[in-house]
Amino acid sequence: MEGSRISALGSALSDPTRAATIAALLSGTAHTSGELARTCGVAASTMSGHLSKLIDAGLIEVEPSGRHRHYRIASREVAELLERIDSIELPETSAPVRPRPGASLSYARSCYDHIAGHLGVQLHNVFLDREWVVVDGTTPELTDAGARFVVDDIGLDLDHLQSLRRPLLRIDLDWTERRDHLAGSMPAALMTYMLDNRWLARRNEKRVLVVTETGRIKLDEHFGIRGPSW
Repeated sequence: MEGSRISALGSALSDPTRAATIAALLSGTAHTSGELARTCGVAASTMSGHLSKLIDAGLIEVEPSGRHRHYRIASREVAELLERIDSIELPETSAPVRPRPGASLSYARSCYDHIAGHLGVQLHNVFLDREWVVVDGTTPELTDAGARFVVDDIGLDLDHLQSLRRPLLRIDLDWTERRDHLAGSMPAALMTYMLDNRWLARRNEKRVLVVTETGRIKLDEHFGIRGPSW
């Protein structure tokens, strides 16, 4: 079908190097072509060609910054689409060969702008177990108790988050845990808060999130979450 977006996206994502590039950019941070080339293990000239194809497909964008050019996912909507594609289980004649994620990536990582991995699943479970969030069908809703918690205990600006066009909450299937984590404007604000207040820190891989000593105390205090080595 001429002009099909599905065909264009399929072509752009069909190459393993371009798929790995997308995975690296799903940290939500921007990278230079050289950084992406090193991450994906290809030559700089090869990466340049792949980036051009991803730009043409509308999946990433480039931002000039002085002498450098930084690449990032084109939008939050594109990031959400790509994460959902990677989490869908499809009937296959043979299982795809997927890289086994390291323990750090599996425990805590950024899924574009919210927390994923085992920590993201733990937070999802705490919000539901404490009835801060209830799920009506497939739609999660923040309860009055949950609103008091995120405003009074965490300090999020809930009025601002509710004024955004973006949903306050959404359920995502975590691709390493195969269980649900929370996405949306509130979980995104929560991750930003944890990074700004040094509960979490990014590793050099950008997507990996490390729980700091302060974070260990605060996650236990506010959520009753304790990591495997705490």
